[in-house]
Amino acid sequence: MSTAGGDGDVGRRIMAVVLTHNAPESLERCIRAIASQTAPPEALLVVDNASRPSVSVESLAVSTVPTRVVRSETNTGPAGGYALALGEFAESDFGHAWVLDDDMYPEPECLDRLWAVAEKEPETAFVFPISRQPDGSLGLFPSWCGFIVAHQIVEAVGLPMPELFWWAEDTEYLQCRIPDRGYERKVVNDAIVNHDAIRHGDGVPLWKYYYEARNMLYVHLYVKRRVGRYPKSVSTLFARALLREKDGRLRRLAVMTRGLADGARGRLGIRYPVEPMRERTP
Repeated sequence: MSTAGGDGDVGRRIMAVVLTHNAPESLERCIRAIASQTAPPEALLVVDNASRPSVSVESLAVSTVPTRVVRSETNTGPAGGYALALGEFAESDFGHAWVLDDDMYPEPECLDRLWAVAEKEPETAFVFPISRQPDGSLGLFPSWCGFIVAHQIVEAVGLPMPELFWWAEDTEYLQCRIPDRGYERKVVNDAIVNHDAIRHGDGVPLWKYYYEARNMLYVHLYVKRRVGRYPKSVSTLFARALLREKDGRLRRLAVMTRGLADGARGRLGIRYPVEPMRERTP
């Protein structure tokens, strides 16, 4: 394997990009894993999505990689957060972004193995690892899961849609828009990131039902422009709303109906109040 600064890495300029929201312990673990790579990135950008308390460079003392923090005073969700993060990357002179959520922590050789594939076609690199879920299962998780993307791709396709706020913003950007522009997604089966899902609790807040229903329909109508798996997906959503939690079923149905109406009309943005989320504690 190559090592940072070796002959195989001539011209390598990777910025690790991490989005965080109210998860200091998980963020520290993620940053520690980034700094512990066999071939660490050349820089680290942390986008603080309205955490309380705020994230500072001083609070990230575990990082041995040159680090910068950019803060949004409003929680703009993963859609707005990654739009801000990739916008910062697009304005930089780094050639590639390594994009992670704060509940991802890569195995030590992850970036080295991703780069071994990305450097073969660096200008069109769009390279994903395999994710290990909390139950130990492994699989492709085509979201903000530690993939590498070339600067040229972000310049060509633009940024994620911030108005989606939460849910399906990764589908629109990573599974539709980038591949539709002709950039092939490659998967490295021996590059592993661990996904802890630290914000998954026992209950699901109403706002999540709204945005999932709205954005799911919007993406099918306005992005994919085909029915595809939508009937099964929306049936699953309604089944979860009715069966998973006993209380408040009528409220959940009303929220999802509102979401579907807004999705059909293309009414996006933050249209339903969002409660701050915090990482799950042991």
